[in-house]
Amino acid sequence: MRSFALSAAVVPLLSLSPALAASTSTKNLATRGNGYLRHPIRTVPGSPKLRRRQEVEATAPHNRGATYTIDIELGTPPQTVTVILDTGSNDLWVNPVCQTANIPEYCAQFAQFDWTVSSTFQDLEQAHIITYGKGNVTYQWVADAVTIGGGTIPQQVFGVGLESYDIPMGILGLSPSIQGPNAGDNYGFLLDSLVAERLIESRAFSLDLREIESSEGAVIFGGIDKGKFIGELERLPMLDPSETPVGADRYYIYLNGVGVTLPDGSALASEPFELPVFLDSGGTYSRLPTVIFLAIGEAVPGAQYDPDSNLFVVDCDIAKEAGSMDFAFNNKVISVPWKDFIWDADNNGLCIVGVAEMEQGGEPVFGDTFLRAAYVVYDQDNRELHIAQAANCGTNIVSIGSGTDAVPSGLTGDCEGSSAPTATVALDVTNTQAPTNVVTNGPKLTNAPGFGPGPAGKGITTTLGGLTRPTDAPGPNGQKNGAPAASAVGNGALVALGVLQLAAFVL
Repeated sequence: MRSFALSAAVVPLLSLSPALAASTSTKNLATRGNGYLRHPIRTVPGSPKLRRRQEVEATAPHNRGATYTIDIELGTPPQTVTVILDTGSNDLWVNPVCQTANIPEYCAQFAQFDWTVSSTFQDLEQAHIITYGKGNVTYQWVADAVTIGGGTIPQQVFGVGLESYDIPMGILGLSPSIQGPNAGDNYGFLLDSLVAERLIESRAFSLDLREIESSEGAVIFGGIDKGKFIGELERLPMLDPSETPVGADRYYIYLNGVGVTLPDGSALASEPFELPVFLDSGGTYSRLPTVIFLAIGEAVPGAQYDPDSNLFVVDCDIAKEAGSMDFAFNNKVISVPWKDFIWDADNNGLCIVGVAEMEQGGEPVFGDTFLRAAYVVYDQDNRELHIAQAANCGTNIVSIGSGTDAVPSGLTGDCEGSSAPTATVALDVTNTQAPTNVVTNGPKLTNAPGFGPGPAGKGITTTLGGLTRPTDAPGPNGQKNGAPAASAVGNGALVALGVLQLAAFVL
């Protein structure tokens, strides 16, 4: 959090966005209920290359990775802007520079925020530099109206991009903040502001990404949809930063076991263990320690290790079979169907098993290959995650309250499902062994899937900056913008950014 003083003269009354209230489109439909805001999640095909720990790229739509985004509205009158929904970072910023994006033409598809036509816009005259692995951004702090899920925050602090590299879309971060919502005169992140405006009762939200072909995913701020999961929500404590691999405060919980269920119904499972993992909606793949990565890859029938990409590849027909990857959290097992965990790699019948090897000194991550099969409630105030098997049997939203039992104990979903598989074979995740099946003369990947924007590294706040409109991205009405944004940042920012790039390797 950073300290900013906001002028009360430009703060409008709290209101519903007319654009959202009048929308009848499934993609844009938002629901404001009693104590909650439901906002649909959009699946954008392709998974752009954004960060060091997850480096490779894919651009085709079906079963090749997807970026999960939401459309928010900024300014007065409201302008719709698409941002990545990221639980691995905590700031909101918009307007990446498409000239230096990893996929410029992909970046240019999305409208950018034109602050020059907003009557409620404030420039806070401070810039911030932050890294996302290889990707990075320098943005100017501003304040303006932000509408999300049918409710408006009159003056939310966010960033407007000045310089960015390898990042094709803006980002809405929802990661935890140790400072909390009452940190003196520091500005509030989005969840803090939703509570301050009494749109929700506590800093909590539920996330239902859904399978890659579904358009029914949603994030519900302050609410839980009982029609989107099976059984009872498992309450899991968020780990203290001192318990995490790099001391970061993220949505870390303990993973207690892994397994694989084969198409014939037989199952393999590891002995119980305790591994900190964090749930990252901005990450496409899941990244786990070498021994677990190898055990899972070797257990998939016909899978071969590809040394060029450091991934396991398999014939795409296996994704059509009734197998699953199984992950245990305390008493709860989340099963990810193979069709959601095994992805098309290069349109030549070659697919990738959706787990990558965690690099040395890195962080274990469960990205979208896991999250699309899990219903997760993130409770920042109580530092708890609640998890269940995702499903879809209707809509039944209940509000999240406040206090120690804000997410009610024993809350059970309305959906029915089969019981967890019973393992008959042990899966060894204790001994690191070289892969037994290695691609030699067979087909190799021509493309490999990318990984999303988070987690964010440490940032630097500076007085550098000055808002200019980028030339290469469309504004709110599709028009092209003015002067290049890259000219707005001087050498001092670039030097600071170089320091941050080094810091990102130890975060």
